[in-house]
Amino acid sequence: MERKLYFYKMTTDNGGAPCVSNGLLSLAICKGKIRCKAEAESIIFGFAAKKLKRDERLIYIAVVKEKLAKGEYYLGDSGYKSRPDCIYKLGKDGQTAKRKKTAKFHTKSDERKRDVGMKFENANVLLSDNFRYFGEKGTDDYKQKYPAIKAVIKKLKQGHRVNHDENLRDELLRLKEEMWRKFTKKKLGEPTSKDRCTLCNRSGLLEESL
Repeated sequence: MERKLYFYKMTTDNGGAPCVSNGLLSLAICKGKIRCKAEAESIIFGFAAKKLKRDERLIYIAVVKEKLAKGEYYLGDSGYKSRPDCIYKLGKDGQTAKRKKTAKFHTKSDERKRDVGMKFENANVLLSDNFRYFGEKGTDDYKQKYPAIKAVIKKLKQGHRVNHDENLRDELLRLKEEMWRKFTKKKLGEPTSKDRCTLCNRSGLLEESL
């Protein structure tokens, strides 16, 4: 079965979604639709939206290794509790998700329902140890070689659907392979923004898949 490709525009790149720490990239908060639909071996491409500096640049590509569901990332002895994006825990009632007092993201509003669900019913987390994260060092150089990607990313905005074809899929896969050939390091830059209060789950920017 063909692996799924997901691509979207990021309105926030502050180290929360994705979170890159200790050689592992995780998508645990925000982008609920991708976290729900994507499975192991899916490939995710994140590009910058206009709200970020130098819009349409490539911020990251990740091959999903594993998908954790039903709060597994947050509960029990998962081994992920110290990660920056593991911002929820089980409340005193033993059922409800509660934001940790030490949470570094989503600290100014209650984002539990969008992030994980009130009882962790939507707590899907994607993990990747095979990625290239560019962050602030990302560029839009891909536009010179991949016209189909350039066109679709330009059109990808709120309320706009696009038609995909095999040419676009081929270009995305070739872009991924090119980045892997050029760069052996998995993390090549720091997040674009240091503002951890910025939300990334209300943008309305569409996520597209192939």
